[in-house]
Amino acid sequence: MKILLISSGYRGIYPYFEQAIEEAFMFLNHTIIKINPVYTQETIEKIKDFTPDLIITLVGYRVDKQLIEFFKKSGSILSIWLTEDPFYIDTSIEVVKDYDYIFTIDLGAFEFYKKKFPERNFFHLPLGADPNLYQPSLTPIKFLYDLCLVGYPYPERIELVNHILNHTQYSLILVGSRWRKYITSNNFERLTIINKWVVPEVVRNIYISSKIILNPHRTYDFDKNINTLGIESKSLNNRTFDIAACGGFQLIPNKPDLGMHFNVSNEIVSYANNDNCIELINHFVNNENSRNQYSKNAKERVLNGHTFFHRIQFILDKIL
Repeated sequence: MKILLISSGYRGIYPYFEQAIEEAFMFLNHTIIKINPVYTQETIEKIKDFTPDLIITLVGYRVDKQLIEFFKKSGSILSIWLTEDPFYIDTSIEVVKDYDYIFTIDLGAFEFYKKKFPERNFFHLPLGADPNLYQPSLTPIKFLYDLCLVGYPYPERIELVNHILNHTQYSLILVGSRWRKYITSNNFERLTIINKWVVPEVVRNIYISSKIILNPHRTYDFDKNINTLGIESKSLNNRTFDIAACGGFQLIPNKPDLGMHFNVSNEIVSYANNDNCIELINHFVNNENSRNQYSKNAKERVLNGHTFFHRIQFILDKIL
């Protein structure tokens, strides 16, 4: 099968997602090429020469409308993986009208779409882990930090970090742009801040150097979201799978779809609120054997069912 991947047009983590998708299709013996999401004569000639059977893109917000119209006339199958749901769902609602098969990372968004467009081909499909990027250490681990948190400083993350700093003495590393705006590291000798987006290889090294990885999720009602309908986010973020693939031990909020992807009794630990998070930190931070058992089980779960290979196989199973 000939697959055409339209780049999302976004930088940061997206080229890594797209590379993992390309590799998964090739592993499954499909031919795949990638194009930019713009309409040019050179792009059109490339598409005509390739004659794709299936077109797939991530996000979809930057795909040129002329390109979509060209594909519709060609008779190719159009599919999209909505990886920013439900945070920009106002935009997604307009985009999905152009596609034959729609996959969304969020359960809450999926439930909304199925109710609004019951006749359309919608599927719930979280992002997966890329084991080539996220893998355990091959040598004995030397822990540099008690805790780490990687990601943008959304309000719920800032609140959790401040709560931990004010009520514990654990060492903590924060990674992501703008953290210094909200937390002054000079006030805490045990706090390290990398105040920028970093590549997955660096993130992986931080994960495996930390005893506990904090994974508080972005809320659906963040004021910079474009979610005027207030669609609740019900799903795990992609870091959940990445952390597990590294063999890291994580604490995450109890999301509605957690039990769909992990065994909550022996693979992953969730917290109910910030106080409960600190209770769990206190319990696990010096209990390496217990952390290792959860981490081992979670890693096996991800490698056996939550990689990009498994996600692409799901997409093909639904479309073919």
